[in-house]
Amino acid sequence: MRTATFLLLFLPALALAQPDSATLKRGEYLAIAGDCSACHRNPDNGHPFSGGYRISSPLGDIIATNITPSRVNGIGNYSLADFRRVMREGRRRDGSYLYPAMPYTAFASLTDEDIAALYAWFMTGVPAEDHQVPATQLPFPFSWRAMMALWNGLFLSPQPLASGSAEAIGDARGEYLVKTLGHCGSCHTPRNVLMAEKSASYLRGGAVGSWQAPDLTQARLYAWSETELATYLKTGSLPGKAIAAGEMATVVENSFSRLTDSDRRSVARYLLTLGHAPASTHAAPTPPPRAIAAFETGPSATLRGAIGGEQMSGAQLYNAACASCHGAQGEGSRDAPQTFPRLTGTSAVLNANPANLIMTVAEGVDRTTASGHAFMPAFSSQMSSAELARLLDYVSTQFGAAGQHITEEQVNHTLRHPRHSLWLQRAPWAGAGLLALLICLGVWRYRSHKRRLHESTSL
Repeated sequence: MRTATFLLLFLPALALAQPDSATLKRGEYLAIAGDCSACHRNPDNGHPFSGGYRISSPLGDIIATNITPSRVNGIGNYSLADFRRVMREGRRRDGSYLYPAMPYTAFASLTDEDIAALYAWFMTGVPAEDHQVPATQLPFPFSWRAMMALWNGLFLSPQPLASGSAEAIGDARGEYLVKTLGHCGSCHTPRNVLMAEKSASYLRGGAVGSWQAPDLTQARLYAWSETELATYLKTGSLPGKAIAAGEMATVVENSFSRLTDSDRRSVARYLLTLGHAPASTHAAPTPPPRAIAAFETGPSATLRGAIGGEQMSGAQLYNAACASCHGAQGEGSRDAPQTFPRLTGTSAVLNANPANLIMTVAEGVDRTTASGHAFMPAFSSQMSSAELARLLDYVSTQFGAAGQHITEEQVNHTLRHPRHSLWLQRAPWAGAGLLALLICLGVWRYRSHKRRLHESTSL
């Protein structure tokens, strides 16, 4: 009798606790849209959510946590309320604060329904893995997580957003994805001295290590159609306009390429509403024919002299290393769609800031989507900085703007630029000054809030 009573009470509760397949499928999709595996992956075994990946920041390395439902080292003991607090407030189950390397400032605007679906999938759709992740160790005062309460008070401002219909293409759906799960502002928005996004310059370009995340409101974007931008998000390639490399290639591979066509179109449609259309667009330059003498190295007295690049001009280096794929005139391969993209007219070549062109050639491209595998070797290990400079200067002036030269000094500065600048650690006064600034700003904001409250009650 007791057993029957227990089953009558327990089984319905168990049934209610188990999410249906539609909720699980939605949660999995939202995790892909949020690119959760990009940071929470295990770099040792490739597991997508068991943690251990080091995220570089100006404060030092922040180690991403295990977010599998492990009750030992993961989030298996988290309730939905605990999970919601992580996403909305950047606070763990024990009440301690997260660092904003976790983009909770963007996730805070997720709907309750989407947070619940994500929670259901992480708890029941992801295998538990008891991988113990080392604790993040930052120097004082950044090791004092309580200071993030002040940071949140200054910069955490959830924006109510309508999620829009996932089945229909629309601006509202695109805005929701860009501002929440896509957290595009994390890279494409400049940051202030306290490492918060400058809300007044939303999506106007930011720095990601040595890479430059472009201004998404810039006029150049208007040379793209909605279809072209959606295609770029799906494949990472838009011949003659852009090639995804670096962090953007990872985002395309792991997230955007796996979204539905309607969601990609919604993102594209929303981005194309930003900024102002230009009076004219950039036309891809047509390089003048070059005489064969510009590419020929001529005879050499030694084998090293014949195959080495020390004495080669930029044109000769391009002919030796790049022309077989990208064409002698930067026109790309002749197949359709192009296996090897053209260089003329691409954003990295045309941009006055050469950082992305330098980094693409130096680090190469290795991106896999449903459209295929895109690969270009990294040339930083094959060429000296002087050789890279000559090659890049040739590409920039020949296929971009004639007067847009690239120097060896620019190459060295870009390649030496650390993944993160530890100026906050190297200068002892900086940490104390930052803490003092946070406290002062927190007091100022508190007093401003009290004054506004008093004025409103007086009225």
